[in-house]
Amino acid sequence: MKKRGIVCIVLILFALAAGMSGCGDTASAYTEEEHLERIEKRARKRFLGKDSEYTDLEVFPIYDENEEFKYALIELQPKGFMYVYINHNSQFEIFGGAGMYLMYNYEVRGWVPYRVKEGARAEWEDENGNHSMNDAELFYDENGDYIHYDVSHFAAAGIKDEKRYFLATPSSGDSNSSPYLIPAVKRGDQYLDLVDGALIDYEPGVYYPTYTAGLTSFMPKFNL
Repeated sequence: MKKRGIVCIVLILFALAAGMSGCGDTASAYTEEEHLERIEKRARKRFLGKDSEYTDLEVFPIYDENEEFKYALIELQPKGFMYVYINHNSQFEIFGGAGMYLMYNYEVRGWVPYRVKEGARAEWEDENGNHSMNDAELFYDENGDYIHYDVSHFAAAGIKDEKRYFLATPSSGDSNSSPYLIPAVKRGDQYLDLVDGALIDYEPGVYYPTYTAGLTSFMPKFNL
């Protein structure tokens, strides 16, 4: 009886903690507008604290190839960005589980545009170390330096009022593997791939690296 009472108390405290923190909610309980407001609130707390290098931020929705709202973009000022995944399988964050909003990285990082080139190998170095990529070729400026952006793919392309997309492209023949994501906007019946600036006739089942992709999967440990 004593042990059962302890279990009951733990369950009650668990439920109360979940209710007070909101971490017991499900993503489907909120509208798109509410999600964006919640993401902005968390982002301001995380990125705009005392002595922050960022002065402001704005949040935008991102849709998948089926026109479903699944992601968000946090544009930081004067530069910087973070992509967020709306997790419909969120667990209790206070116990170390995956939350409702998962960041692509734990820290804000930039990116490099590239084009697919079979047999080529792209290598570069930045503040995060050495990087390499097979079947890829970087873009270079007039000084021979590889091009690197500290703003999002959408900001780098000057996208303002257009609908933003992440298009999934499988990473291998294994249907269970995490897909790569192509940041893109529509151009008529095609999409503009914002990694290499090329127009593509996107098909969901075409494997990477037929298209250039900007992201891999989102990590559950990176809660916003």
